[in-house]
Amino acid sequence: MTPSTPSARRRGRRLVYRLAAILVAVGVWQLFAAGPGASSDFPSPAATARSAADLVTTGEYWSNIGHSVTTALIGLAVAIVGGLVIGLLIGVSPAARRSTQLLLDFGRTVPAIALLPLFLLLFGATRQLGVVLILVSAVWPVVIQTSYAVGQISPQLKVVARAYHLTRWHRLRYVVAPSMLPFVFAGLRIAATLSLLMAISSEFLGGSDGIGYVLLQAMQINDSDRAFVYSITAALLGVLLNLVFVHLQRRVLWWHSSVRTGGAA
Repeated sequence: MTPSTPSARRRGRRLVYRLAAILVAVGVWQLFAAGPGASSDFPSPAATARSAADLVTTGEYWSNIGHSVTTALIGLAVAIVGGLVIGLLIGVSPAARRSTQLLLDFGRTVPAIALLPLFLLLFGATRQLGVVLILVSAVWPVVIQTSYAVGQISPQLKVVARAYHLTRWHRLRYVVAPSMLPFVFAGLRIAATLSLLMAISSEFLGGSDGIGYVLLQAMQINDSDRAFVYSITAALLGVLLNLVFVHLQRRVLWWHSSVRTGGAA
């Protein structure tokens, strides 16, 4: 028996449990569609699957996915860069952390959707609208996690860095980055989810191209099968984006205890 056998068994059990949960959800979906939802033409899993099979062969389907994902990734990139820079600037100074605490608490509680009418007037139904909404909503987890992580760096590490006369770049690379990355990745995973959510929401409410807009069109003409396909597509994209960041976290933080013990799953 190899040492990896117990962990392989645990992974196998988790996979079985997840598949069982999916089957239960599909079963409940089928029961609802055949029962209470029948009067409102609630689509069944089979009808949704047939509609999905027709849509995935069209260029429109993939074009809308590409548009939404591109908007989400552009907004996420801007939020990550801005959040890291602002978080570092706040985190290195106790006075800056104290003076910005109220602003951060206020900013992260303001829903970006509440600012949609203003941004719609400024940017119209364009990709810029989605990018700005993503920035306003996704930057806060990155800023907060980064500033907290930098502020929690051990004073002993700072003393050692000064004793060895490390340059600012070497302090950032060998002291700050390893200490803050475990916290930052938690903020990145939240920001990634928010970026996709806000991209689709901006398309749905603003009327720009993408999954959100075609979902709105399907609802307006009461095409529930098509609406369900795009809703499930959005959910699967969110899961895929989260898995990408989990994989990236495991590759970057392979040395950290949270990854070695499976905490990043």
